[in-house]
Amino acid sequence: MIRCKTCDALFYPGTLFCQECGDFLQDPAVQNEENPSSLGSKIHYLISGSGRQGKLDCNKPVWIGRADPDQGYWPQLDLTEERAVELGVSRRHALIQLGDQGPVLVDQSSTNGTWIDQEQLIPEKPYALPRVAQIRFGRLLLRTFLE
Repeated sequence: MIRCKTCDALFYPGTLFCQECGDFLQDPAVQNEENPSSLGSKIHYLISGSGRQGKLDCNKPVWIGRADPDQGYWPQLDLTEERAVELGVSRRHALIQLGDQGPVLVDQSSTNGTWIDQEQLIPEKPYALPRVAQIRFGRLLLRTFLE
């Protein structure tokens, strides 16, 4: 069993996120690795408000936002059911794609902005994703871990 360093809850080995507090359960030595060229193209995510978890494959561009059935648009990471409208998520809010050094996040000139940790992204500029990050789309928070 592994123990959450934040709330002390116990989980099976291989679990990525604490179901109690939402923190990452990876070894801190792994979390602090900062060489982006060694990062893969898979992103594990946890949506803080709902607890929904998933994995994104960034070998193809990943659009993030809200579905728009009238326009026939469904982003790969659809945040509609996460109270996205109330939390300020745009339909085409952001894009994750592979850059030279690994996955990058690009705000798509969203109405309410995108942040990686505490840094607000400049629209249309790619930002390298760190191995572990908190990403905010408007007021909707995700925790991410690069595999």
